[in-house]
Amino acid sequence: MDILKRALRFVAAMFSTLVVAGAANGAQAAVVLSWSAADIGLAQTVDFNGRDPAVIAGLTSEVTYTLSSIGNSGKTWVFSYSVQNNSSAPVSTSRVSGFGFNTDPNVVSKSSTGVYTHTASGNVPILGTREVCITGNNCAGGAGVGVTKGNTGVGTFSLTFATAPTLLKLSDLYVRYQSINTNRIQGGSAVGEAQTPTAGVPEPATWAMMIAGFGLVGASLRRRRRATITA
Repeated sequence: MDILKRALRFVAAMFSTLVVAGAANGAQAAVVLSWSAADIGLAQTVDFNGRDPAVIAGLTSEVTYTLSSIGNSGKTWVFSYSVQNNSSAPVSTSRVSGFGFNTDPNVVSKSSTGVYTHTASGNVPILGTREVCITGNNCAGGAGVGVTKGNTGVGTFSLTFATAPTLLKLSDLYVRYQSINTNRIQGGSAVGEAQTPTAGVPEPATWAMMIAGFGLVGASLRRRRRATITA
């Protein structure tokens, strides 16, 4: 009986793995980053695509967010950022002119340094409103600043809250692209949305383990049946 229970639990676990993988393939989950007050030094990197609203081949970037310090009685959280423009052919030129997100809890003030010296709240083309835009001008970009193709820009941003958060979440992450030149766009603009890894088809070894699990269940049932007939 114990062998049968173990076999059933094994098969259930394998089935659960396949269901989760299938769900991940069917729809991309929203990217939400979170830090607690104990996470000083924790860095999280997110990849971004590019679209206008159609996906623009070769237009990509990544942003790394690192919690650097917490001050002001726990109300002000300071992050360092690194923005890398990874665009490739057929994109010949592009500029990441800003990035941003929504926060939980809501911010009461914000500031930034480095490549982007302006912060704002407002409408991001295609995507809608964002609470925090770290940029050269506004949530739509502008001012001619940003990180060009093949380069990296760094700086800091600070977020101040009405009360000290125990957990801070950043969601609806985006980047803004401008000065895009590609085979179908000349001097255009676009936005990028956060990307998550897509689970692939289970490895052959996983299938083999699951088949073995079914075989174990079958063998256990046959042994129980023979034991019952003998009795």
